[in-house]
Amino acid sequence: MALASKKPRTATHRPATKRRRFRHDEYVAVDLFSGFGGLTEGIKRAGFTTIMAANHNAYKVEVHEANHPEAEHWIADLVNPKAADYHSARDLPPADLLVAGVSCVNHSQANTTKAYAMGLSLFSMDDPDYEDRVTRSERDRATANCVLHYAQTHRPRMILVECTTELQSWGPLRPGSKKVGDGSTYRWWLKQFDLLDYNHRVLFLNSQFFKVPQSRNRGYWVFVHKSLPMPDLEHRPVSRCHRCDKDVEAVWTWRTGIPPTGKVAYGEQYEYRCPSCRTRVEPPATPSLAALDLSDLGTRIGDRPVKEFKDGHRGPFAASTTARIERCRRKFADFPAILMPAKGVHGSERLLLQPLATQTSQQEAALLSAGPGLWEEAALALAVDNYQGAPRGASDPLPTQVGSETLAVVSSGVIPYRKHTVPAVHMEPMSTFTAEQIPGVLTAAGWFKQNGPTGTETAAHPVTDPLGTLTSRDTTALLTARWGPALSQVPFEECFYRMMSAPEIGRGCGFDVDFREHTGTFTVWGTARDQVDGFGNAVSPQVGTWIGERLRAVLHTSEVAAAA
Repeated sequence: MALASKKPRTATHRPATKRRRFRHDEYVAVDLFSGFGGLTEGIKRAGFTTIMAANHNAYKVEVHEANHPEAEHWIADLVNPKAADYHSARDLPPADLLVAGVSCVNHSQANTTKAYAMGLSLFSMDDPDYEDRVTRSERDRATANCVLHYAQTHRPRMILVECTTELQSWGPLRPGSKKVGDGSTYRWWLKQFDLLDYNHRVLFLNSQFFKVPQSRNRGYWVFVHKSLPMPDLEHRPVSRCHRCDKDVEAVWTWRTGIPPTGKVAYGEQYEYRCPSCRTRVEPPATPSLAALDLSDLGTRIGDRPVKEFKDGHRGPFAASTTARIERCRRKFADFPAILMPAKGVHGSERLLLQPLATQTSQQEAALLSAGPGLWEEAALALAVDNYQGAPRGASDPLPTQVGSETLAVVSSGVIPYRKHTVPAVHMEPMSTFTAEQIPGVLTAAGWFKQNGPTGTETAAHPVTDPLGTLTSRDTTALLTARWGPALSQVPFEECFYRMMSAPEIGRGCGFDVDFREHTGTFTVWGTARDQVDGFGNAVSPQVGTWIGERLRAVLHTSEVAAAA
């Protein structure tokens, strides 16, 4: 359809489709730029009720509405007053908490040139004609100012803003720089909240430490009215300190400070350390296996159609994709499957036991595998349930086993090779693990035990049976254990390749979607492209819950104190 023939959009109000039960002690929230509702879901779990959500995308509003029918919705442009579908954030209802996932598309280094090449002035809430002078990139940045507009009118007791950490470089270009802003607009933005009587705290958190199988670095800006105390927002994940040989509450610690770009990432600008000996520790992280359906390995590369590309390259993939696959096979030569970026130039290759790389609306990931039947590496007996002892190889003698049945054989499973862990079979998601653990992919068809008075009688058992009492006499053995070739040993054509599916992306972003036999609570529909866009732009609900619980605790404690 030609652009001129499109009907002009108008702001659309959608009443709540489900009656909300009002209670006198209910804490209510408003969600700006709500998208699929990652923040809405997060603060809901923390005890807040969202009464209004607004977004310019009709599809995302409808998905949000299906999952949060108790909220009213606006399909509207909250930024541009001249837009036909404009609706001011000032006209949304008051709330105890305002949450907003402000636009992150144009806060990255690569999108600052157009915004500040002309040396445009700072955004001002009282500048009526700035819309005539700004670029689209600046206008996207102005989503952060909608939070100011709402706060100026309604004075919510608390505000939570999520964005990329590069928001900190918001401002005119640094002298001599083509990409990085000087941060002056950002500092002005923070100052306005101080003038509106808010204290603030900036958090830099990675979703992988909140049981989300994705490494997603983001900034979270918490504003609390000065009449309230600041909540405890120190992130102290329980981590293993090998030097102290105990679990500790890790301390968030700077490594380098904030660079001019504003980019702050785990492992680069900050890390976690033991509070006692100050040794660096690795908090438990959720692996990508929790989000992947490995029953679908995709299509054998040799069976994919051969095409000729514009550069003259012939093959099942473009030359760049083919080169990326080969690089991945060399990099992870001894592992049977990996995740890799596809159809994009960003991202990094990952083992299945690492969290997914950051999933956005622009990045797509693929699974590269040695294929079915080539996953087995070894068989192990593990200490389970009582957390005593360590994994043992198939060639190692088993320890004396008593009637408590604390040993088991892992079959076709994946384990973190370390004490104090529980194995997962191949149908189950992996438990959290740290970067210091060594992964293993295992198989065993069964085990047998010598019985009877002569010790020559045998009884076969499936691997699901407990081993039973073991004595010092060697009577039990594995029935089979075989090795499969590593990824690097499999010919390119024999490898399997597929793109990650929308449900996998959704699960990787922290949403409870339908997944294999699991029926999720999150309702979604539409094309894979639309779903990936919605999931990729969403806030991880689990992080929203963690912050929301601490915000609600302050509200509740303050009200109890006032009533005493």
